[in-house]
Amino acid sequence: MMWEVEQNEARKQELLRIADNCEWISENAPRTFWEAIQLLHLANCMVHMESNGHSICYGRFDQYMYPYYRNDIKNGTAAREFIQELIECFHIKIWDMNKVRDHQSINIFANGGIGGPALTVGGVKTDGLDGTNDLTFMVLDAHAHTRVPTPWLAVRLHGNTPWELKVKVANLIRLGTGEPKIFNDDVTIPSMLAYGRSVEDCRDYQVVGCVEPDATGKEYGWHDAAYFNIAKVLELAVNDGKCVECTSNCPRFGVCAGVGSQLGLKTGSLSEFKSFDEVLDAYDQQMKYWCDRMVSMLNAVDIAHQAIKPLPYLSLIIEDCIEKGLDVTAGGARYNFSGPQAVGIGTVGDGLAAIKQLVFDEKKVSGEKLLKAVINNWEGYEPLYALVNSNKVHHYCNDDNYADELAKFGLDTYCKHIEKRPNAHGGVFLPGAYSVAVNVAFGRLQWASIDGRKSYEPISDCMGAVHTAAASHDLNGPSAICKSVTKLDHARAANGTLLNWKFSPTALSGENGRDNLISLLEMYVQRKGMHSQFTVVSRKTLLDAQANPDNYKGLLVRIAGYSALFVELSKELQDDIIGRTELSFD
Repeated sequence: MMWEVEQNEARKQELLRIADNCEWISENAPRTFWEAIQLLHLANCMVHMESNGHSICYGRFDQYMYPYYRNDIKNGTAAREFIQELIECFHIKIWDMNKVRDHQSINIFANGGIGGPALTVGGVKTDGLDGTNDLTFMVLDAHAHTRVPTPWLAVRLHGNTPWELKVKVANLIRLGTGEPKIFNDDVTIPSMLAYGRSVEDCRDYQVVGCVEPDATGKEYGWHDAAYFNIAKVLELAVNDGKCVECTSNCPRFGVCAGVGSQLGLKTGSLSEFKSFDEVLDAYDQQMKYWCDRMVSMLNAVDIAHQAIKPLPYLSLIIEDCIEKGLDVTAGGARYNFSGPQAVGIGTVGDGLAAIKQLVFDEKKVSGEKLLKAVINNWEGYEPLYALVNSNKVHHYCNDDNYADELAKFGLDTYCKHIEKRPNAHGGVFLPGAYSVAVNVAFGRLQWASIDGRKSYEPISDCMGAVHTAAASHDLNGPSAICKSVTKLDHARAANGTLLNWKFSPTALSGENGRDNLISLLEMYVQRKGMHSQFTVVSRKTLLDAQANPDNYKGLLVRIAGYSALFVELSKELQDDIIGRTELSFD
C-alpha cells in the first residue's frame, strides 16, 4: 500500500481517503463529489480497457456532477476551492492516460493521450432552460490553470446563454490553447430531433470526440465511421470517371492500370461538356456511385464488429440494451447511427465556381484547357493558375452567393446520398461535414485540382475556405466567412460540422477584441452555425516554432475538434495550420 510507506502525513491521509473512496464506490453509489469523480474516472477506464476505444467521452460534466457539488457545499463536506482542485487533478489524470496507435494515425492526427475524451458544459437543460452553473465556470478555469490538451472541452451556447459565460469563454479562447470548441444548441437540437430522438434527449446532448452530437447514455453512434473525399468525386466527375494523374502516392497505384484507367462511372469530361448543368449532373452521378460503395463497406465492417467484438460492459451502461437483450454493437441502444464525413467542401465549391465562371459564363478558357492545366499540375499554365487563385474568380467564404451556393450544392449532394439510409445495427446513416486533419492526408494522395491546388497540397479543411500555396481564398474577413459558412445547411449534416477560425492575439486583445469575439460567436449562433473553434496565435510565432521547436514545447494549437502540441505535428499539418488565414476585425 502506498500510504504505508508515505512519509508526508498530509499525503498519507489523502491516500487513505482515496482508498476509502474506491472501496465505497466498488459496491455503492457515490455520496460526495470526490467519490463521484473517482467513479467517473474508473468507469471510463473500464470502457477503454474493453474496447481500446476512441472518443470515449465524459458527457455533460456540469449537469450530472452538480448535485454532488451542491450537497458538498451545503453540508460543508468540501470547500469550493478543494472541488476546483479535484477538477484540475481530473484534467491531468485524463492527460496522463495513453493508448498505442499505428504510425500512420499518429502522423495524420498528431494526437497524444487516449484520444477523443470530450467533456461538455453549458447549454440548455432537458426542460429547455439554461443550465449554466458554478461547475460550468470551474471546468473552464481548470483548463486555464492546467493548460493540458485533454479533456477536449466543448461549450454549448444558445440564444439565451448568460453574458458572464460568453465572457469566460472568450477569455479562455484568447489564451491561445485552442480550447474550448463552441456548439450551438439552436441548430444542433433541431438537427437531432429530425432523426427521431426525443426532445428531452436532444436537449441533453453531449459532444463525442471532435464534433459529433450524441444523446447521452442512450445512443450508440458510430460517429466517425469514415472520411469521404468529395473533392476526389469532383475530379472523377470532370474527367469521365478517371484519375487526372496516377503516381506512387495513389492508394491504387499498381492496382489500377495507371493514368486513363476507369475508376468511377463514365459521366463525361470537362473537355466535352456543353453546359454547366452537365458538370453538376456528373458530380451527382459520381457521388451516388461512391456513396453506395462506402455505405455497403461500412455495413460490412459493422456486421464484423457485431460478430467478433461485442461490448458487454458498455452494453450494461447504455440504456435499453439490457431490456432488449442485445449487445450495443447489435442495436441494443435506444438510438443507433453511423456517421461518415464529407471532406473538401471548399475545394469543391471553388472548383465548381471556377468551371462555371471561366468556362461557361465568361468563356475565358475552354473546359479542355482548364482540365489540361490540372493534369499538368498547372505547369505551363501559370497565368491561368494565377487567375484561379485571384480575387477575379468567385471564391467560397467571402459572402459571395455565386461560390457559396456551389459549395452548398457540393455538400447537399453528399448529404442526399447518405442521410437516413439503413445501417447494420438497427439505425440509419447521418452525414457529417468535417475533416479533422484528414484533409492533409487526402491531399497527399490527390493530384492538382481545379480550385487552384497543386498536387499533394491539402484539400480544404472542414467547412472552411481553400488555402493553396498561391493564396488564401477567403479575403473579406470573419463576418464574410460566417455568412458564407452559415448559408450551408448545418442541420442537414446531422453528424456534426466544424469551422476553424485563426486569429492573431492582437486581434482579440483588450475589451474591444474580447467583445468583437463575443459578437462573432453570437452571430454564428444566430445564423445557425453548428460548431466552431479557434486558433489564436500569430503566423510569425508558428513559423518560429517550426524552425525552433525546442523553444515552443508547450505551444498548443487547434487542429480540428482538439488541440495538440504544435511541435509534435507533421510538417504537412504544421504547414496547413500556418496556411489558414490570419483574421482580424479591421
